[in-house]
Amino acid sequence: MVEREVAHRMFAQEFNDSRFNLYSNSSLPGNQEVYSPNFLISPTGLKVNRVFVVGVITEVDRLSDQNGSEKELWRARISDPTGAFTVYAGSYQPEASVFLSTVSVPSYVMVLGKVRSYEPGDGSVYVSLRPEEINYVDESVRDRWIVDTAEMTLERLDAFDRFFSSSIGTEKLMDRIKSCNIPQTLASGMCLSLDYYHKDKEYYDSLKCVLKKALCSIGASLDNPEDEPDYESIVQSILETLDDGGGFDYSKYIGEAVSQKIPQSIADSTLKSLLSKGHIYEPKAGLFKVIH
Repeated sequence: MVEREVAHRMFAQEFNDSRFNLYSNSSLPGNQEVYSPNFLISPTGLKVNRVFVVGVITEVDRLSDQNGSEKELWRARISDPTGAFTVYAGSYQPEASVFLSTVSVPSYVMVLGKVRSYEPGDGSVYVSLRPEEINYVDESVRDRWIVDTAEMTLERLDAFDRFFSSSIGTEKLMDRIKSCNIPQTLASGMCLSLDYYHKDKEYYDSLKCVLKKALCSIGASLDNPEDEPDYESIVQSILETLDDGGGFDYSKYIGEAVSQKIPQSIADSTLKSLLSKGHIYEPKAGLFKVIH
């Protein structure tokens, strides 16, 4: 019996930046006797075959014209604070297909899925997930996932910091990585990543900024002074009143906020804050919907 690979946590930006596929020998012609998984190598050296994702499902499309057939295929987008994962479910994922056919958009969901890559031949690589499990969750689960994923990503980024801070010698790349006291499990992925992506220190520093924004999105903000209104709660109440299921227009929201004596600049910034935290989403420019 072959054990399943660990499902790793990673943000959408890193997942979508990943282009390097490490194929096993068993995936090649004539090697079908022993199964060995393929891996996607991320820029931070993560070797992934399966991914655990929690976010907001913002889009669902049926790509086939027939229900219940082998050609049935659904596509969904699961958004986190850094971007969006693309998820495909077909006849070989019947439970996921049923879920996507009835899911309420937008909603918080978790997806446990296998990595899939498509290379059309022009040098580009498109990555997606095929769900093994998909279910509703609540905001607290999403927030916990963001914290855990940020911590795990930061551990890998710290390893790259140690690597770039080390002196450059004549030793081989793997030997230089090991000299930085980096665990073997991460060192092999780092070696593959550095050799393939050729990213510099500035790239990994920029990912730290992405992590900071992701953590800020879950509401780790200072308490309001006693004499300042809780604009976020007031705006949230306004949005829930405006959204009758079909969403609400930006200009209508601003008009209502101003009528309740909220300065326009604060109304605009508060709306953006709620958007970044995943309380609302923007299915198209100028139209917003509340996530219940």
